Amino acid sequence: MDDLHLHYRFLNWRRRIREIREVRAGRFQERSKHILVDGDTLSYHGSSGEVGCYVAPRPLTRDNNYFEVSIVDSGVRGTIAVGLVPQFYSLDHQPGWLPGSVAYHGDDGKLYSGRAKGRQFGSKCSSGDRVGCGIERVSLEVRTAHVFFTRNGKRVGSTEVPLCAEGLFPAVGMHSLGEEVRLHLRAALRPEPDDCMVVDSVEEEWGRLHDVRACGTVSNGAPNGDGAGMGALNGDGGT
Repeated sequence: MDDLHLHYRFLNWRRRIREIREVRAGRFQERSKHILVDGDTLSYHGSSGEVGCYVAPRPLTRDNNYFEVSIVDSGVRGTIAVGLVPQFYSLDHQPGWLPGSVAYHGDDGKLYSGRAKGRQFGSKCSSGDRVGCGIERVSLEVRTAHVFFTRNGKRVGSTEVPLCAEGLFPAVGMHSLGEEVRLHLRAALRPEPDDCMVVDSVEEEWGRLHDVRACGTVSNGAPNGDGAGMGALNGDGGT
């Protein structure tokens, strides 16, 4: 009797292990409809009236909180959307059209957040542009995600989206023939160049100005000629 009991416990244990593996396999599996996936290249593969949607296998996390999409070809209408969606988002809708999702749409430059009506957000996107989407790391610890978007490495803007338990998954939408993008799921967000960081040249100019004020001479490159320019600086020239 004890042997039979142990046998059933063993069978239940094996079934439970198999169920856990199936759940994990399903959880980390990319999903797509009317989009052809070839490595990191996504291309529209439907009729002009069908929405194409791709959802990545894993959500954004603290260690990987940003991804990018390079537009290889904007196609007929350039209806390419880049954003974040819940894990089991309906693939019949563009990212950003349904609750819990958000996306930057390249054809009109609008932000769609949970509904099919967008608001003006940024510039339109076309072939050669690079669109990025990420979540501020600190907001991943609360129930509201602070989502930001970039275009060609520069921030466009941000918005807040409810954060579900499963997280938010990178998503790409397409809606016209010829559209093709390259997906970079582990892109690095490069810091924007700071126009104010010109310390060396500023210090050099201040130094030259000090020389002019202190001794009436320019430390580098006085003009050639009859000295009229230097005389003016020393106060003994002019009419």
